[in-house]
Amino acid sequence: MIDAVCTYGGKRKTYTIFNFQNLSSSDIEKYRQYLECPNPKCAAEAYYRRKSIDGKAACFGSRYHTQGCNEGRSSPQREREVRQAIEVNKIIADSKEVIFDFFAVDSQPPEKSNTVSPPISKSASLGSSKSHTSTKATFRNTVLGMEKALNSLLRGSDLAQSDTTITIDEKYSYKAKNLFVNFADAEPADSPKDARPKMFWGTISHSDADMEWLNPAECNDVGIPIKRYKNKIFKRFKITEKRDLEGAGFIIFGKCFWNAQKTRKIIELWNADRVFISVDED
Repeated sequence: MIDAVCTYGGKRKTYTIFNFQNLSSSDIEKYRQYLECPNPKCAAEAYYRRKSIDGKAACFGSRYHTQGCNEGRSSPQREREVRQAIEVNKIIADSKEVIFDFFAVDSQPPEKSNTVSPPISKSASLGSSKSHTSTKATFRNTVLGMEKALNSLLRGSDLAQSDTTITIDEKYSYKAKNLFVNFADAEPADSPKDARPKMFWGTISHSDADMEWLNPAECNDVGIPIKRYKNKIFKRFKITEKRDLEGAGFIIFGKCFWNAQKTRKIIELWNADRVFISVDED
C-alpha cells in the first residue's frame, strides 16, 4: 500500500507513506492505530511499518484486505494464509470435535497416512476429555495448531463463528465461537483470578520502546505485556527489531482483565509457548 487513510478524531485524511513517515514521532504514535486501506470498498484495518535497520523502506500494509482489493498484493504468504483458511473451514464443517495442539507445525504439508487419527506431538500430550471407545468409530478427531488457526482467522475463516467443539489440554472444551476472540472484542474481567482463558488474536500495531508491551492494531484500549517471556518469544520467531512486530499477526492463549484504574484492558499470556507470531513478509 502506497497510501493509507487515517480516521483519527473522526476525520478522514489520506497519507502517502512519504508524508506519514515524516510526521513527528508523537503524531505517528497517535495516528498509527487509526489507519485503513484507501480503497473504500475494502477499508480494511491497516498498519504502518517503519524503515528497517537493514534498509527496507517504510510502508503501509494490511492483513485484512477483502477479496479482490487491488491494494492487497499477491505473495506466497497471502496464498498460504488463504489456503489455510479454506482448510480450516473444511475442518470445522467436517469435524464434531477438534483437538487444539499448541505445538503443531502447520506450515508443512501433512504426511500421507493410512492411520485413523493424525499424530499428536508428544510434547503436547493432547487428546479429548471424552472417552473415545465408542466415538472413535463414528468420527475422527482433527488436530488444529496455532499457526493455521491464526492465518485462517486473518483471512476470514468461519472459525470464530463456529459451534465446533475445541478441546484443550485433554479436558477443557469450548465452542470455537467462545474461544477465539479478536483483540477488539476482548471483554475484561475485574481481576486476573476472575478471568477465563481464551485465544485472543489480531495484528500488532506497534510495541513500546523496550518491546515489552504490544499494542493491537484493531483497538487502542488493549495492552499485552510480554516482558516475562520476551527473550524466549523473540528467539523463537526471530524478532530482532520493532519493525518485525509492526503488522505481525498474533494469537495468544491468555486472560483479559482490567488494569487497576479500569482504563485499559490487559491481556496476560499463559506462558511463552502458547503464542504464535506471523511476521508480515516483505
